[in-house]
Amino acid sequence: MSNYQSIRHVIITPSRDEEKYLPKLIESISKQSLLPEKWIIVNHNSTDSSSEILQDAKSQYDWIDFVNVEDNCIRKRGSQIASLVNKGILELDSEWDYISKIDADMVLPNDYFENIFSKFTSNKKLGIASGSCYLLERGRKIVEKVASDHTRGGLKTYRKLCYNQIGGISEVDGWDGIDNILAQMNGWETLSYLEIEVLHQRRTGSSMGLNRGCFEAGKFSHTMRYHPLFILARSIHRMPRKPFLFGGISMFIGYIYGLIIRQPAIPNSDAISFLRKKQLTRLFSFGYKK
Repeated sequence: MSNYQSIRHVIITPSRDEEKYLPKLIESISKQSLLPEKWIIVNHNSTDSSSEILQDAKSQYDWIDFVNVEDNCIRKRGSQIASLVNKGILELDSEWDYISKIDADMVLPNDYFENIFSKFTSNKKLGIASGSCYLLERGRKIVEKVASDHTRGGLKTYRKLCYNQIGGISEVDGWDGIDNILAQMNGWETLSYLEIEVLHQRRTGSSMGLNRGCFEAGKFSHTMRYHPLFILARSIHRMPRKPFLFGGISMFIGYIYGLIIRQPAIPNSDAISFLRKKQLTRLFSFGYKK
């Protein structure tokens, strides 16, 4: 562990009405074998007891701080989350080597960052890394599987050089897929490590309802201009998981809806071409793996 003590690490967490989940996240980060230099929690339009929870955490730990963001925006995924993360980054008053975006509904094992930084230390080409997420439902452990080169939006850790080269976090829908693509285009590896497990206190996208979350994921896929064959395969692959059948249908409808309303694409045609080439290679050379 001593090899990682000199690492300057900061965390940003966007949060809205997360009183149910924040205490467990705070406890899990306070018990890390490698503590962050700073943790900024961006409290967005919360009407529950989040402010009190954050004030208490700040009084206990001098490396925790929070900022309140109040506006007229309803809760959304995508670009809104990216904007909140960037607001948190602006609050940082210390230099850093790595920055992590950790969602409020995660519970990290005590050695999470120690394990993540061991990956960065052993692989100089690693630009973005994350652990894997699992759910506990009725005593069963359910892994939320993603492709090995897709880092989880709720668990991202960026190497500073990679972060700078990709221009930071883009405030667009699908930002957490775009950063992987831009990093790969710049010669970096982006990896999600199945063996570094994190408890996800709720299913991905369920804060707005699972069907709605799948619909929004489909819209984001159109923003990134997923290849039609790939989004069809992804939607079919989604059907066996909750909400059974309808999740996959909602995802595909979201993609078609983006097409109908002529939703603007991400402003990087090279990234779109790179992504589509990867998707077709995965479909036809190795089989579909989400």
